[in-house]
Amino acid sequence: MKFHPAVLMLIVWFSAFAGFIILPFELTHRTIGFQGLMVLLAFILTFCLGGFLRTVHLSQRPVASTQGLRLKRADFVLKSLATVACLTMAFEIVRSGALDIGSAYSARSDQAQALLHGDLSQSSGIFKIGFLCYPAGYVYLVRGLLFDAKPRWTTIIVFGVLPGILAGLAMGGRTPIVNTMAYGFLAYRARAVLYPRIGQIDRPKPGKVNPLIKVAAVVFGLFAFNYFINVFIVRADAVGGADMMLDFVASQWGVTFGGPGADAMIALFGTVTTYLIFVFVWYLVQGIVMSNSLFTSYLGDPLMGVYGIDILTAVMRRVDPAGVSEKFNYLLNLDTYGFLPSAFGSLYVDFLFGGLFFAFLWGWLAAVVYRNIRRGRDTRWFIFAPFITLGVIFSLINTPLGFSNGFITHFWLVTTFLLIRRPRMMQPTG
Repeated sequence: MKFHPAVLMLIVWFSAFAGFIILPFELTHRTIGFQGLMVLLAFILTFCLGGFLRTVHLSQRPVASTQGLRLKRADFVLKSLATVACLTMAFEIVRSGALDIGSAYSARSDQAQALLHGDLSQSSGIFKIGFLCYPAGYVYLVRGLLFDAKPRWTTIIVFGVLPGILAGLAMGGRTPIVNTMAYGFLAYRARAVLYPRIGQIDRPKPGKVNPLIKVAAVVFGLFAFNYFINVFIVRADAVGGADMMLDFVASQWGVTFGGPGADAMIALFGTVTTYLIFVFVWYLVQGIVMSNSLFTSYLGDPLMGVYGIDILTAVMRRVDPAGVSEKFNYLLNLDTYGFLPSAFGSLYVDFLFGGLFFAFLWGWLAAVVYRNIRRGRDTRWFIFAPFITLGVIFSLINTPLGFSNGFITHFWLVTTFLLIRRPRMMQPTG
């Protein structure tokens, strides 16, 4: 972990505000109030307080060797889950025709409407099994890149990369694919800390990669980028194209590119590219706007995790579908349903100001991971690093437990950590 989690949190949110101010975002029927900004600041600083109270700063100390880690039990569990995920998600893709992006978009919209009307999810039982299993692929991807001095690339691709790709295609979404790319990148970067020595037979230079793997990574990146663009283009075509989409978001989302410099961007890049820039960045900065609306306007009861955690939402839809529908329709009336509330807006809806406690706890736990990684005594802690880092970055969207099936992801992550055994004596490697 390059930065202390609290420092990274400040960098992330400062960057988001900078992007929102520098790019020509213009709010139409939305506003950002001072009170909401102060509540957001309180949540961010509470996270930082939790982190700094545990550990302020530690230099990276020599890291214990990964040799001798007993990984068989963890690998068996993760590979089994990843296999089930691949089979179920592949079946779901064939069954539902999810490769048709337009149909997938319609299906996602139908699911959102079903939630508002109190209807039960129409997802198949096969899909539900895959939904519970595919996050194990993220964990195996990180484990494979971190704890093998010579990564077994075929195994990593099958059990670490493929589940996320198939899940993204089956759900018609981008997040599982983005997560797969992000976890892989962060885990590979961490190898420079785990394997600092160059020239040893079992410790190759971290940057030395088989050319075929480099080509595969580039192809995967291009595939993912093209898929993301096609999803956004299909959505724009549904309302008449990119020109109409910028007008549509102005009236329906309450934001568009209409501020100073917007006309210059359109003239320079064209309408389609400008729309793509808008929608990509909007995904990362809308938490500023939506959390502000929630902090200033939400007067409902705390939802106790039903708003921010996917699996709890699914359970409560079975237990009390009418109640869930009523609560989410209230959010619809606030014009926040369907938007990304940020981690802190999500915590506020679920726990009101009690969410400050969970922000503090999150910061404290993130610093626990940071401290154990920096001490270097137990390399098992490195498996948490990509998840902590990405959780802080995507605090712009939701909490680590609420973002993209995050609760299940972290369940498999903690399970894996507990299943890995280390030798009684682990000596530093450098």
